[in-house]
Amino acid sequence: MAPKKKLDKQASVAEEVATVQKEEVKPQSSHKKSQATTMADLLSQTGYSLKGVKKGDTVEGVVSRVAHKEVTIDIGGKTEGVVIDRELETYKDTIMALKVGDKVTALVIVPENDRGQSVLSLRKSIFEKQWLDLAKHQKDSEPIEVLLKELVRGGMLVDCVGLRGYIPQSQFDGNTFKQLDRMVGRRIQVKVMEVDQATNRLIFSQRAMTEEANLAKQKELLELVKVGDIVEAKVTGVVPFGAFAKFTVEKDGEKQDIEGLIHISEIAWEKVEDTQQYLKTNDTVKVKIIGIDEKSGKLTLSLKQLLPDPWEHVLDMFEKDTQVKGKVSRVSPYGVFVNLTPGVDGLIHISKISPGEEPKVGDEITVNIEDIQPDKRKISLSMTLKEKPIGYR
Repeated sequence: MAPKKKLDKQASVAEEVATVQKEEVKPQSSHKKSQATTMADLLSQTGYSLKGVKKGDTVEGVVSRVAHKEVTIDIGGKTEGVVIDRELETYKDTIMALKVGDKVTALVIVPENDRGQSVLSLRKSIFEKQWLDLAKHQKDSEPIEVLLKELVRGGMLVDCVGLRGYIPQSQFDGNTFKQLDRMVGRRIQVKVMEVDQATNRLIFSQRAMTEEANLAKQKELLELVKVGDIVEAKVTGVVPFGAFAKFTVEKDGEKQDIEGLIHISEIAWEKVEDTQQYLKTNDTVKVKIIGIDEKSGKLTLSLKQLLPDPWEHVLDMFEKDTQVKGKVSRVSPYGVFVNLTPGVDGLIHISKISPGEEPKVGDEITVNIEDIQPDKRKISLSMTLKEKPIGYR
């Protein structure tokens, strides 16, 4: 009896175990199915995709790590992207300036390396940023450093953060221009003059840097002079519209030069046609300061203001209703100007000139003085005629 009861008890236990195992198996199968569905939902919710990338794909990503030897980018896939090694060296400064969380556009170079990462190039994204940065430098008039690469006709090719630019010969300062053939490989500070990404045009100027520094210095020195001052100056250059001259002032115990312009109209009281006939480079002259523009740093000088004004004595030289000889200095649509003495011109109105008898520039003629207005610096003339033209008054 005892053995039989023992067998029945074992059978009962076996049945219970089987039932429990059967019940446990079903929930486990159901759990696996539920877990798989939840993973797919999770990937979808987090923006990840199991779809791989191909070589040449352009992808959007977010910088997830920046280190000297590696920059990783989250490109929304099951693996991360890593920036190609050679760009870490070529564009080191730009790439190292990236921050975690920055959005970038990258090109897939290798879909998957031996570490399961996509190898990416940021070159296009970097260039876009560099063009934008250069445009900002131009707008803000900020200096930037360039590497002089190659001397070409008319100027120098340069490298600026990986972009090729150009400096015309006219945009180098004097010292650099004299030794351009020895400047290749050197770095200089320049200003950005033109930025056009569409045409890949990038123009720089070193001279603008020098001129800006000189202007800042000039503005400081202008505080030491005032309108009306008479100074001795040295002519530094003669141009068609006038001449440049510099003189010395003392600031903080040091002698420094200030340069100003003698406009062609301020060289002499008479009309000046050729500045070279009046002034030569290195001439020493006395000039009067007649204008100071503190904003632009420009200084206006005059030679004629130190000479007697002929109009102050014009009534002593000429009388109304008399005849004088003069030389035609200019012909205009409303009449002919005749120079009577240096610095004094009179006008023959067009209505007082017979058709076909118009004098030409350079002709010496005899004229009648009809009116003199020293305060308006005007003398009205008429030609000496044998017969009065129709309509003459």
